[in-house]
Amino acid sequence: MRALRKQLLKIQRASYRKNLKRIEETLTPDASVDRYSGEYHRYLRRYRAISSKAELLKRILTSDIVFHGDYHTLNQSQRAALRILREIVGKRDIILCLEMFHAEDQRFLDQYMQKDITRRELLKKIKYRKKWGYNWENWKPVIDLCRKNGIPIIGINSEHPNRRNSLKLRDVFSSKIIGKLVIQHPDTLIYVVDGDYHISPNHLPYQVEKRLKEFDVAVKRTIIYQNAANLYWQLADQNREETNVLLISPDSFCIMNTTPANKLQSYINWLEYSIDAYYPVQSDWEEVPEETDSTSIPSIVKTICSVLELPYPEDAVERLEIFYGSNLDFMGIVSRSSQLAPMLPSIRQKIKNEEAFLLEYEKNRENAYLIYLPNSSLNMAAEEAAHFLNAALRGRQKGRIKPFDAFYVTVITEALGFFGSKLINEKRKVQTRNRMGQYIGSFKKKAPSKEERRKIHLCRLLLKHRYLENVSHHPADYKAKFKEIFRARTRLHREFATRLGYMLGDKLYYGVKKRKFSLREIIDLFSKSFTAPNEAFVTYCSLSARVARKKIRQPQDE
Repeated sequence: MRALRKQLLKIQRASYRKNLKRIEETLTPDASVDRYSGEYHRYLRRYRAISSKAELLKRILTSDIVFHGDYHTLNQSQRAALRILREIVGKRDIILCLEMFHAEDQRFLDQYMQKDITRRELLKKIKYRKKWGYNWENWKPVIDLCRKNGIPIIGINSEHPNRRNSLKLRDVFSSKIIGKLVIQHPDTLIYVVDGDYHISPNHLPYQVEKRLKEFDVAVKRTIIYQNAANLYWQLADQNREETNVLLISPDSFCIMNTTPANKLQSYINWLEYSIDAYYPVQSDWEEVPEETDSTSIPSIVKTICSVLELPYPEDAVERLEIFYGSNLDFMGIVSRSSQLAPMLPSIRQKIKNEEAFLLEYEKNRENAYLIYLPNSSLNMAAEEAAHFLNAALRGRQKGRIKPFDAFYVTVITEALGFFGSKLINEKRKVQTRNRMGQYIGSFKKKAPSKEERRKIHLCRLLLKHRYLENVSHHPADYKAKFKEIFRARTRLHREFATRLGYMLGDKLYYGVKKRKFSLREIIDLFSKSFTAPNEAFVTYCSLSARVARKKIRQPQDE
């Protein structure tokens, strides 16, 4: 068990480093930001003791001002603020200060809080997309709580033309508003939610303290950090990664509610989702209700069922278990199951490759399901939700089928998974033939690494398959061309089938959207088991030929 846990922890660290590198590649180097972040991190080198929610709340309720750090793209970050506010409502008078609103837009925010304008009107008036643009839905429960309980919300953000020092200048600006509130409302708890870096003691809290000293006002403050990566690794090394609250110093705490890799993944998801990340991109499916928990598998299944007009498989959902990369005991749970244990080598490889997956098995003489998600990627969650819906509707596949048939069953399954994920995030991209050709061509003047050679080989297999689809639909031709791949049970085999499925699923989505393809056919595919020889292959070739004949093009191809 210890070896398995150690392996999963190693995978988490690798995922964190990879995500950190991906984020760094998207950012423009800025010495002032690096210096500002460095000043923040020096306060989080170690923790003093394990604390608790009760101890944190006790400190908050006896404070004059709270500085709560927020990681803007992480839903759990905003939920932490919501949970605290729910606990203290009615126990103290509260004023909530939010970075997400600019001070110059306060009159519009007041109108919304007084229910004089709608949410849509507010977002338009304050130019939310331009000035903030993070997911509104993450903050909606907090704002609704304040509206219901008469808690004022004050915008403290501002824009500064001097980008080099904009972070510090924004601290100075915010401190003026916060200081004024403290003086005008001496018996009220001023609860400030600002970006992680801003709540460092020598940033916004220092500026507020400096301003209040001018008026000879002293306050009791509390600083709440969230999800410090180095503290998580320290806890994991001590087998304490399930800890929820840490005491950093007498006036500082750190809430731990996700893994470092997940925290960074939320930012990658936001970049991946679109610049319009604050509202759903399901404009063609307006009858679908907005979901506030974007990576909740049951809620995604409900959305897909609503779009496809399918009954929600409530009984199957009750027999579904969901595990995340943060669950270090997952492998131990699998190893104790007589049905799942034989799959351990394959499962271990999938986890190592940071793959999401669905397992189907029998438990207490009923079909049972297990989903593993390595991180909080919306695309992965939506894809596995679609896989689960497919499995629940067609029933568990029993008996062995030939490798050729198994390959194309996987292709169809992956096509449905990708189609389902596009219903949730239309912005999800797929690798096109043009891009694969460009990728292969990019190595004419440089030698590829081992991993790049593997990707080149995969691209060539995909291009060969797509070319063969234009000249033959006879199984014998495919068996001759890809015999070794069909027989293999390797990562290349899985990726080959998955990518073929993705390409078909993407085409099917746009075919349905542009009314060139029947949605009923997609619905029927979710229930088909493909038990007859060559049935999955014939279905794939038929669908692929039809979308090609109808010249269905994705936006990225145009």
